[in-house]
Amino acid sequence: MCPVYINRIASIHAESSNEKPYFSAQEPDYKEMITNANLRRRMSRMIKMGVACGLECLKDIPPEKVDAIITATGLGCLADTEKFMNALMDNREQMLNPTAFIQSTFNTVGAQIALLLKIHAYNVTYVHRGLSFESALIDGIMSIAEGKQHVLAGAMDEITPTSHIIQQRLGLLKGTTAGEGAQFFLLSAQKEEQTFAKLKGVDTFITRMSVPEISNRMHHFLKSHGLAPEDIDWFISGKNGQKATDSVYTELEHSLFPHALHSSFKEQCGEYQTASSYALWMAAKALKEEASSRYALIYNQYQGINHSIILIKRCTS
Repeated sequence: MCPVYINRIASIHAESSNEKPYFSAQEPDYKEMITNANLRRRMSRMIKMGVACGLECLKDIPPEKVDAIITATGLGCLADTEKFMNALMDNREQMLNPTAFIQSTFNTVGAQIALLLKIHAYNVTYVHRGLSFESALIDGIMSIAEGKQHVLAGAMDEITPTSHIIQQRLGLLKGTTAGEGAQFFLLSAQKEEQTFAKLKGVDTFITRMSVPEISNRMHHFLKSHGLAPEDIDWFISGKNGQKATDSVYTELEHSLFPHALHSSFKEQCGEYQTASSYALWMAAKALKEEASSRYALIYNQYQGINHSIILIKRCTS
């Protein structure tokens, strides 16, 4: 695998508790990032969150240097989807305003970033449930391998009162708290002075697996990068409060990484389909600021079916 560096990062996430029954992102003042008032007014909350985060990640980067925009989302623009569906029922499928429908498509965020910055490059959005962000990262890695120099990769998801109620009724939130957020990363072929970390590899698998099977998969993944479990200094898990899945993370901590630092991230951002993007943001930021860890391994699973492993390395000066 050719070298892939994380040179810029940006995040909009929950920073403090609130009265809502889920983690709600602390949003910035969008006027400074999205200056067109008419455009900003037409954007839903998630679109503003994703676009602003992407623009922040590309701050001071000439648009012509961006070779690709790759975005990911698990459920897309829920608020706009709900708005359009409600109008569909209220108006008996007649005289509908198409704005909410147009703004609810999954690729809206990536398209808006490209339009605002006039970036005429490869632009794609992945919607692969709990592996959406990892799919975007894999595409970013392949794009760098093909010769692209700078790739913007990011993920965003939102939670609404309606979707929260639906997830509760389906039993998806037993023991855990839902969340939302947007994270973007500038992946580059060359290391720079402000580089946060080196992205070593990403692996995904889709099925219900036992702990020994997951352990074997991790062994194989690390071996493919010339590493062993004892080389990992920091193991970041997707523990979310659900006993069935948290026990898997705990067993892996004890069996594979007993000497590593253990931490989780969903108590900060909540559970959502692209929450692993927050874990990567957290890990990359920490590796740049602290010299105590060299390798960080992120393992996350969504609903016990979508599994992902992300390996990053601290960049030495």
